[in-house]
Amino acid sequence: MTQIKQGDIIIANLNPKQGHEQQGFRPLLVLSNDIVDQYSNVVIVAPISSTERRLPLYIDLPKNLKTNGVVLLDQLTTIDYRSRGAKKAEAVSKEFLQEVLDVAQRIFKI
Repeated sequence: MTQIKQGDIIIANLNPKQGHEQQGFRPLLVLSNDIVDQYSNVVIVAPISSTERRLPLYIDLPKNLKTNGVVLLDQLTTIDYRSRGAKKAEAVSKEFLQEVLDVAQRIFKI
């Protein structure tokens, strides 16, 4: 498996999950920085969905990507990407990644 990096879009199986959590095989945007991946198989990701709902914590992926959808920043989760058989699909631009991280940061401000 190739090294997973911040800003990568990966495809992984999120089952089992419960309730309203995103599940099944789906694209995920890796948000944790590359230092985390150097020491662990666990990364922080945001699911990508085809939902048409528009909420402040949902960010449309750029149109120039193969992956379509909305990054769901209200459903951040950690996964062990190796045990879930994650595969890298593509990567977002540094500019888009920074936009996503700026919005995600608001979740944790007190």
